[in-house]
Amino acid sequence: MQARAWGIEREASVCFRGRRDLRGTAVSFRDWHARWWNARVVAPRTRRGDQSTLRNHVLPYWADWQLRDIQRIDVQTWIRLLADKGVGPSAAKRSYHLTSSVLRAAVDDDLLAISPCRRITLPRIPDHPPQWFTPSQAQSVLRSLPSAWRTMCLLGFYTGLRWGELTGLRCRSVDRDRSRLLVVDVNTGNGVKPYPKTTKSRREVPLPPNVLDALGCHMRGLASDDLVFTTLTRGRAGRPLNDGNWRRYTWWPALDSAYYLDVAGERRLVPHYSPHTMRHTCASWLVQTGVSLYEVQHLLGHANYQTTERYAHLQPGAHEAVLDAWESMDARPALVA
Repeated sequence: MQARAWGIEREASVCFRGRRDLRGTAVSFRDWHARWWNARVVAPRTRRGDQSTLRNHVLPYWADWQLRDIQRIDVQTWIRLLADKGVGPSAAKRSYHLTSSVLRAAVDDDLLAISPCRRITLPRIPDHPPQWFTPSQAQSVLRSLPSAWRTMCLLGFYTGLRWGELTGLRCRSVDRDRSRLLVVDVNTGNGVKPYPKTTKSRREVPLPPNVLDALGCHMRGLASDDLVFTTLTRGRAGRPLNDGNWRRYTWWPALDSAYYLDVAGERRLVPHYSPHTMRHTCASWLVQTGVSLYEVQHLLGHANYQTTERYAHLQPGAHEAVLDAWESMDARPALVA
């Protein structure tokens, strides 16, 4: 790692000596960002999120800087200032990666010899265990939902599909003969596209009989190319669902009236978790019933095994080996009365 960093800096110094008339000497961050933004090829939803991050955290600080004046220490100082302002670790990390992309593009276009975004210490993002519903909580959520949406959420609990996969599902992707559905289309927020998040997202997902029966009833009368779940509002029916609207008008009101009985028999309100929690719930239930993390990874379409490892603590007997080891010790220290 140190040798590679030294090599990069040596290469940069040679470039500086050989080309002192870099065009970046006359280009501001604001002007270059505008060109970079117009040339960028990303999904519409990613574009909207990035635009907000750039507007709130990146451009207010860097817009008036000349590209040639930005040094590595300036980038590190900016990251610290974001933390001082209370910007969360996730937002700071996203802001940094966007800034790095802008400056890396300047290097590629020979506006800079080397990017100042190197060896930057970023705030650590806390690793929280995934939230999930218990079976009784999930049942309460299903009861509280309007009947039109119960099948969609039942499918979410039993398949762990992402929101875009769930709302981009077409009737032709449900194979009733084999009790499977194929994940091939995604609702991007700007229409349904025939590509998933990653290549591993294109997958087959098994359906238990109760879910398959509910889907069959829901799809009755729909054509092969129709979306399984669409808007229902009069005059706007049949359109791809909007995540924000569906949460606001369907999911959160349902959770506001969803109660369950805890282990002590007390009546409690279901935790206000987001719809994405259906995905975590699916994984959590499967791991708790003994399904391997490897199988869960492929079911959910995780690109990295590390993502699935978040559920490892739920595996049956996850700590039994440790307890057995303590029990097997011949001499165990203990408090003496």
